[in-house]
Amino acid sequence: MTYINRNRTPLHPKPIYIQGEKEGVQVEIAIQYTDGYTENIFSFVNNINTVEGGTHVVGFKGALTRVMNDYGRKNKIFDNESAGLTGEDTREGITSIISCKVFHPQFEGQTKAKLGNSEVKGIVESI
Repeated sequence: MTYINRNRTPLHPKPIYIQGEKEGVQVEIAIQYTDGYTENIFSFVNNINTVEGGTHVVGFKGALTRVMNDYGRKNKIFDNESAGLTGEDTREGITSIISCKVFHPQFEGQTKAKLGNSEVKGIVESI
């Protein structure tokens, strides 16, 4: 993470690290916010770089948005209960690495650039 963000200014010195296992799927996620505006999400399945993302990335993005909004509502950061952040808001300036170990991965396309296992989305969201 330090190498990836070497030309950016991190907003917190140590990356946030999350790991867990559910239904035989191992998930590791590292997150660090920077002062930049772009999102840099790198994803892997069984050490294969899934440059087009896939269900594990969709699960991560959904969980990140939900957690940020839940935190904002719980701590009364938003003006009203219906207010919240969009997915783009929560990912602005983020650098993230998502790595999953899946027993029977189903890749879309010949290049294995995108994970297609639908069950992995829910697993990543819950972890």
